[in-house]
Amino acid sequence: MIPVTSLASPGPPEPARPRYRRTILGTCCVPWNEDGTLAEELFRASVRLLVRGGVRDLYIFGTAGEGYAVSDTLFDRIARAFVEEMRHLGAPPMVGVISLSLGTVIERIERAAALGVRAFQISLLSWGALSDVEVPIFFHEVCNRFPDLQFLHYNLPRAGRLLTGRQYADLAAAHPNLVAIKYGGSDLRLITDLLLEAPQLRHFFTEFGFIAASAVGEPGFLVSFASSNLARARELYEAGVRRNAPRLAEFQRQLAALRAELAAAVGPGPHMDGAFDKLFSKLHDPRFPLRLLPPYQGASDDAFERYREVLRSRFPTWLTARQEQELGA
Repeated sequence: MIPVTSLASPGPPEPARPRYRRTILGTCCVPWNEDGTLAEELFRASVRLLVRGGVRDLYIFGTAGEGYAVSDTLFDRIARAFVEEMRHLGAPPMVGVISLSLGTVIERIERAAALGVRAFQISLLSWGALSDVEVPIFFHEVCNRFPDLQFLHYNLPRAGRLLTGRQYADLAAAHPNLVAIKYGGSDLRLITDLLLEAPQLRHFFTEFGFIAASAVGEPGFLVSFASSNLARARELYEAGVRRNAPRLAEFQRQLAALRAELAAAVGPGPHMDGAFDKLFSKLHDPRFPLRLLPPYQGASDDAFERYREVLRSRFPTWLTARQEQELGA
């Protein structure tokens, strides 16, 4: 007699588990002195503040971190300071690499890896948008060269194209050390496509994308303007993990209004991301300068004061107790 169990049809395959942990991912802005040099002690202090505030998964040199603008000398100095602080705090450092040159990307990865970095954020070369033939060549040249390192891909329009979930699934199959992506947009079709087509990767989305994606999968949270209050950012993340729809809807309403006020305070653009993110850094530490490396223009001190006043008068829960005390001083 044939065992009954042998006649049973197999159930659906287990969904692929993401290769990278689910967490809050945060950026580190870089403070510049008036002469354009690194304000290193202030930078180190900002890293400590973020980690001690509960955001332990940090990276340097994304768009807000001006990774597109730093020289090799600045890259090395900032990376060394960042790694030293993260190591002291027992937190994992991630280093972003943005360049028009594949050779420069490889060299910077090599130098940061020599410091002990094991997780990197890479972007497509953008002087000319890579074709469907060139994209896999780029990932082959980077991921295959460093099999012991982990890579997160920064999927953004500035690279000239956005990758789809199907493309990521193919790349993930070819490269086991491609572990995650980040996407800062709010295209719901793309967000759903990424989650469903490439579940083996951890997908990090900013506030609105994270809220929407939490109903579909298990996204990571790429914290942006919610970082003005790190405890509140953690509440948003935990609401997403629990799929608490009413709580997420309330966050959505608050953050939509908050984003509009942020844009109004900074004024008409275009602006690089750091023009906004450095406002949040300054909220945490009033010493933090708003300037960007030239020729890019940061937000003004007046814009900072306007935004801080809006938080105080309309969104006080997005200020910390210390920040409120400073406003009342």
